[in-house]
Amino acid sequence: MEDFFHRLLGRAFRSRKTFIMAVLKVVFCLGLCLLAAARVSPCLALQTGPPTLENLLNPTANDLDGAASTPFDEPQRKSGTTSSRVQPGVAPFAPPAKRLAVPDQSAVDEALELIHQAYEETIKAAAANPESTVRSFRDTADKTNDPARKFALLTLAERLALEARATSAALDALARRAALFDIDALASRHALLAKMARAEDIRPDALLFEHVVETARQAVAADRYDLADAAADLAETLARAIEKEEKVRAAESRRKREPPPKAVAVALLADATNLRREVRERRRQAFDYTTARDKLAAFPDDADAAETVGRYLCFVKRDWPAGLPLLARGRNEGLRNLATREIALSKEPKVVVTSRFKLANEWWKLAEAGDTLTPEQAEAIKSHASGMYRDIAGLLTDPIDAALARKRAKSGGMEPPPAATATAVPEKPAMPTLDSLLQGDGR
Repeated sequence: MEDFFHRLLGRAFRSRKTFIMAVLKVVFCLGLCLLAAARVSPCLALQTGPPTLENLLNPTANDLDGAASTPFDEPQRKSGTTSSRVQPGVAPFAPPAKRLAVPDQSAVDEALELIHQAYEETIKAAAANPESTVRSFRDTADKTNDPARKFALLTLAERLALEARATSAALDALARRAALFDIDALASRHALLAKMARAEDIRPDALLFEHVVETARQAVAADRYDLADAAADLAETLARAIEKEEKVRAAESRRKREPPPKAVAVALLADATNLRREVRERRRQAFDYTTARDKLAAFPDDADAAETVGRYLCFVKRDWPAGLPLLARGRNEGLRNLATREIALSKEPKVVVTSRFKLANEWWKLAEAGDTLTPEQAEAIKSHASGMYRDIAGLLTDPIDAALARKRAKSGGMEPPPAATATAVPEKPAMPTLDSLLQGDGR
């Protein structure tokens, strides 16, 4: 009988312990669910309201890091001052993945008639405040779903800004239209600036000149050399018009015995001359590249043709993955050896930091030596090496190597990540489970 009671009490104790452990597990799981919900709720709070077109085209601040820009950024002066991509009052804008077809002219005309009726007061006030009008029509275009109305709003905003001689506002409206619709953005930009430059009642200035120079450089990058030549011609015309205007103002200042205005025409004329030389040189390089590419297709072992194609791809187009195999087949021994080594390193399953650092050093040394390289080619090589330094700066263990890599990465405009984020992060210990706590395994 005594044995029977002992067995009964032991079974009851085990059942009670099992029941308590089950209850504690449920409580523990509920706690984890509540903690996860608390972490997710702030992220959900970033998006307010239904997913309307306005919400989609105006992302939250956390979404702006990867937002695409419009086709035309503000031009950058050589002095180093740059204008902001997002100007005050300009809403963030993400172009669609695929541009819309240009609507029929009849649909655009019908939309324009409605817009004139709906925004009569706004249109009348455009001459006094074109930036506000462009902003208003741009925001309205973002909100409407009708393509013809979008196109008409942005076209009208561009025309009103052009009539008010507000170059930046007109370019902003054109940039939105080019981002949304399948139009020739570069040709439209050049046409707008040419119309602005040839207007009788406008005084040419340095900002308009810079917009034209930027158009020429974008045309060169797109291998549209006829358009680049036209933009370079317009830039020179503007620079000479500014020079003429400066002479008139200087004579007037002398007559009034006032200090002469600051002269910029000499610098602009020099920039226009350099731009024309740049366009001419890039056209020649593109011709040589096309000729060498065709020759290489017929004679794959031609080392000179391979090197010409490789130099163009790497140094002009900055397409190093495509150009390195051609440099590795070229005649120049220094370029051939470095390209071959980089291709071999890229195939390694693990990143060999010291080997990449040595290779970056040799690319840098080659650029500084300048043998058989133009200044533009040496700059392209340094930019490539800077990218390599940036990728490995945080992984180098020797402090001198790391400091050199960071310095050279920054000099090429390749800001390396902070050292704290580049180093290896120790693995976090696993979260203790309820079973481990009850069983006392020491974790």
